[in-house]
Amino acid sequence: MGGPIIFSIFATLIFGLGIVRADPSFQCSLDIIAYQAGISPLNPQLWALKMLDSSTKLPPDGILQGAARFQLGNYDECLAVRGPLSNDGVPRFKGKFCRAQLGFKQASNKTIDPKGQLILNQMQLAQERISKNINLRTGVNYVETNQLQNFSDNFLAQWAVCAPSTCNADGVKRVADFNLGQFFSQFNLDVDMTVIESSCYYEDDGSKDLDTGAWLFLITFMIFNIVLIFATICDYAWPKDKDMHVVVRAFSLRTNFRELFKLPAKSVPPGQLPCLHGLRVLSTFWVILLHVYPVDFFNPHMNLNLAINKYIHMWTMAPVLHGSLSVDTFFVLSGLLTVYVPLVDQKKGRKFNVFKYMIYRFIRITVPLAMVIFCLTTVLKRLSHGPLWDLAIELETKRCEGYWWATLVYIQNFYKPGASMCLGQGWYLQVDMQLALVMSPFVIIAMLKRPKIGLTLLGLLSFFSVALAFYYTFAFNLHMTNALTPNPLTTGNFGTLIYTNPAVRAAPYLAGMILAYLLANNVTIKMNKIWVVVEWLLNTALCLAIVYMIVIPYNVDYEYEHVGAAFFAGLHRFAWGVGISFIIWACTNGYGGIVNSILSWKHFLPLSKLSFCAYLVHIDMIVFHIGQNRANTYFSTFEVVFEYLGTLVMIIPLTLWLYVAVDAPCQTIIRTAFGKPAKFAQEHNKKHDKEEVAAPVEKEQEISSSGLQEKENQEDIVEVKSD
Repeated sequence: MGGPIIFSIFATLIFGLGIVRADPSFQCSLDIIAYQAGISPLNPQLWALKMLDSSTKLPPDGILQGAARFQLGNYDECLAVRGPLSNDGVPRFKGKFCRAQLGFKQASNKTIDPKGQLILNQMQLAQERISKNINLRTGVNYVETNQLQNFSDNFLAQWAVCAPSTCNADGVKRVADFNLGQFFSQFNLDVDMTVIESSCYYEDDGSKDLDTGAWLFLITFMIFNIVLIFATICDYAWPKDKDMHVVVRAFSLRTNFRELFKLPAKSVPPGQLPCLHGLRVLSTFWVILLHVYPVDFFNPHMNLNLAINKYIHMWTMAPVLHGSLSVDTFFVLSGLLTVYVPLVDQKKGRKFNVFKYMIYRFIRITVPLAMVIFCLTTVLKRLSHGPLWDLAIELETKRCEGYWWATLVYIQNFYKPGASMCLGQGWYLQVDMQLALVMSPFVIIAMLKRPKIGLTLLGLLSFFSVALAFYYTFAFNLHMTNALTPNPLTTGNFGTLIYTNPAVRAAPYLAGMILAYLLANNVTIKMNKIWVVVEWLLNTALCLAIVYMIVIPYNVDYEYEHVGAAFFAGLHRFAWGVGISFIIWACTNGYGGIVNSILSWKHFLPLSKLSFCAYLVHIDMIVFHIGQNRANTYFSTFEVVFEYLGTLVMIIPLTLWLYVAVDAPCQTIIRTAFGKPAKFAQEHNKKHDKEEVAAPVEKEQEISSSGLQEKENQEDIVEVKSD
C-alpha cells in the first residue's frame, strides 16, 4: 500500500511541477536566478554580463544637469542577448529591453547619505518642472486636467533594464530592483522601480507583425504606385492628336512633375499675388524649425537643465518660442484667398456656388490627410523600434486608432480635446476648415452682394475675436501667449480656450479677408519714397515687437500682470495679421522693393506647391528620429540646426510621393468633376522640355491668383500647421 501512495505523491509532484514549469512567471524566476548567478565573479557568463552591461547601472554623470531623466543603456546590446541553451539546444530566452521609472525610498533605520539626498532632490525638482511645463507643450496642451498627473508621471526619470523575455512586468521589476539596488544601497536608499510595459520590446515579440489594417495600407500603397507607373507609360504613348484622359493626366508622373517644377514667365499676369509663394515657403520653414527645436520633453538630453534654464531665457530664442505666429501667417493667407478669388471671379462674370465651394474644399484637404492618417494607424508603429518608440510614435498612433474619424470630420479640437488629437499638427486644419465652412460662406456672400455689409460684418467679427481672447486671458489668468512657463495662477486650459479655439484664432484670418477686398478692388494709396520707408519701418517694428515680446514671461523677474497680458493676448494676433497684410499689399502695389523681389522669387513656386504635403509628414519624421534615439543627445544651437537641415532633406521623398500620388491627382480629378478648367495643358504635345519652362503668358493666366495653381482653386493655398 505504501508503494502506490508514494507513487501517487511522486506523480502528483511531477504533474504539478510540469504545470508550474509551464507558468511563465516560474520560468522567469529560473531565468532571473540564472542571470544573477551569471554575473557572479565565481562563474561569470557572457550573456549575463551583456544583460547587466546594457542596463542602466551607476548614477550617471551630469545628474545636476538633468542627465538622469533618461538613461537608455545599450538598446541593441540587450536585444542581441541570448540566454543559456535549453536541452534542445535553443536559447531559453532573448534579451528584453524595458524602461523603468526610477523610484527610491529611505532604507529602514538608516540615514540617507548626502549623495542619496542629492539624487532625491533632483528627482523632485525634475517632477515639479515637468508638471509645471507639460500642459503647454505641443500635443499635450490639450490634455484634460485629470490626465495631467498621469502624463507627467511618465516623465519621471526612466532608466533602462535588460531582462529575460520570459518575464512580465513583475519579473522585469525584480531585475531592475536587483541591478540598481546594488549601487544605491550605498546611499542608504531602497530602489522601487515601476516598469513601463509599453516600452518593453524583444526581437520577434509579435508587436511588429502586420495585421489586417497594415496589409490593407500596403496593398493600397502598391496600387497607387502601380497606377502611377501605368499612367506614366500611357502618358508617353498617348496619341498626340487626342486629349489625354483625366485619370492618366492626374496620375502621370511625367505630367505632375512637369507641373510641379514649371516656373512662371518673367512677366506677372494681372491678378496674381506672387509674393504669397515666399511667405508660404518661409513660414513653412519656420513651422518645421519650431517643431525640430528640442525644447520639448520627448528628447533625452544630457544637459536638460541647461536647455530649460538657460536657452529659453535668451532673447535670441524669441522666434522659436513665439513660432506659433507662423500659423497666424497661414491664417492670413487662407482668409485672403477665400475672399479674393470669388471677388475676382465675380468681376469676370463667374458666379459663386457655396455648396460647390464647401464640398470642393472638404474633399481637397481631406484626401491627402486621410492617406497620412491611414499610414499612422496601421503601418508607422511597425516600421521600426527603439528605446523611446512608445513615447514618440505609439502615443500618437494610439490616438489615431481610436479617433481618426474625429480628425477627418474636423471636430478633434472640440471632441475630447487631447485624447482625440490624432496627428498633432492637425489642430490647424481643424480650425481652418471650421472657419472656411462655418464662417466664410456668410462673409463671401455678403462681400459679393453688399460689400459695405460684408465689411461691417468683418469688423464686428474681428472685434469679437479680439475681445474673446482678452476675456479668456483676463478671466482665467492665462499667459499673454503660448509659453513654456505658464502662470501658476492659471484656472483654465490655454489650449482649449485660446490655442485651438476657432473664434480666437479667426483674428488674422479676418485680417486676410479685409485685405482681399482691398486687393480685389485695387484700393491703393500713392506714396512717395519717404512715406514708403516710414511705413515699412513702422510695420517692421510692429512685427518684431510682437515676436520678441515673448521674452517678457521668460524673464526671471517677471510678475504676472493681469490687464497687460489680456491686452496683448487680445490684440497681437490681429496685429500680426495686419503686419503680414501690409507686406502683401505693399508687394502687390509696387511698394515692396527688395522684399517683393525675395518673396516673389520664382523658384519658391515648386516649394509652395509642396508645402501642404510637407506639413502633413514633417512631424512624424521628427518623432520617428526621436523614437530611435539610442542615447542622450547634447542640446545646443548647432545640434538643432544640424537636425533641422537633416529633417528638411529627409522629408523630401515622403513629401514628393504624397504630392504626386495623392495631392496632385486629387486636385485634377475633383476639378474635372466640378467642371473647372483643366489644370494641365497638353504638355505631352510639346517637342522640347525647354518650351515647358518658358510658358506663354496666356498659359500663366491659368495659374491661381494666389500664385499657386488654378485661378478658381483657392483651396490650393491650404495652410501649414504650427505648434
